[in-house]
Formats: sequence, C-alpha cells, structure tokens
Amino acid sequence: MSTQERSSVADGIGFGLALGATGAYVILAGLGIVPAPDGAEAFRGPPAVILCAGAAFIFAGVALAIRSFAGANDNDGDLPAGAPRWTQLSYRIVGIAIAGSLAAIGTWIAIGNGPRAFTVGGPMLEMRTTGETIGRTVFGLGAVIVWIYVIALTVSTVRKFFDRRGSST
Repeated sequence: MSTQERSSVADGIGFGLALGATGAYVILAGLGIVPAPDGAEAFRGPPAVILCAGAAFIFAGVALAIRSFAGANDNDGDLPAGAPRWTQLSYRIVGIAIAGSLAAIGTWIAIGNGPRAFTVGGPMLEMRTTGETIGRTVFGLGAVIVWIYVIALTVSTVRKFFDRRGSST
C-alpha cells in the first residue's frame, strides 16, 4: 500500500465493529453476563474499571468508523481538512473519551480501595514487588499525565470548534 492510499470504508467499519464487539464482550464478561475465559483475572475487577476498559475499545471502534467514513489517509493522525464538521468534532470527542477511559483506569489503580500486587518484568527477569506504594505512585503519575492530555485535548477541541472569534479552522 502506498503512503497516500486509503482503506475502504468497509474495512474501517469492519475493524470498528470488531473493536466494538471486543469492548462489549469485555464489559459483559466482566459483569458476569457472559462467560469469561478460564483464568482471566482481568475480568474480576471492579465494574467501573471493567466498564472503562470495554468503553475504550468501543470508542476506538467508533473512531475507526469515523476515520473511514471521513476518508482519512491511513498514515494521517487527523481527519482531512475537507471532512464534514460533525465528523471532525465527533472524532475529537471520541478521542477524549478513549483517553478519559484509560485515565480513569489508571486513577483507580493508583487510588482505589484494596491491595495491589505489581510485577516488574523484563526479557530475562520477572520479580514481584512488595512495594505497593511504588506501583500506585507509578500508575498515579501515568494517570496525571493522561488527565493532563484529556484536559488539553478538550480545551483544544473547544477552541477549535467553539471559538467566539469565529476562527474555527
């Protein structure tokens, strides 16, 4: 595929539906509505965290569908300038929702109730840390960084689409 080639609309919508179905499965399995894979510890978390994880997949699927509908180049990070305004705004809002879902998960890991067990791994090394404080601190710092990104993206979106001076390019 050349650098300027675009995926078909059907490809984008198909992958978007696959991501959406994955997110729906994560949510339904995490809530015990459908069976989870054997030994899947990730599906035994608090419902709010499971909802955020599944929602991130669903929002990513929506973002792929929007990109495909708007005719985005596969290598571009944003939609084409000529894309309809509603697709540009929707794409930004979905991006904010993805980042917000991930930030909420990191925040819960950092400050949520209950004990935490953290594992540090490498190519030839794996050790279980006893420092719950270290793990929570790392996730907390990561969550702060992602929340800053969510705020910056939100402010940027509001300025781009709702600037009172009329410069909404």
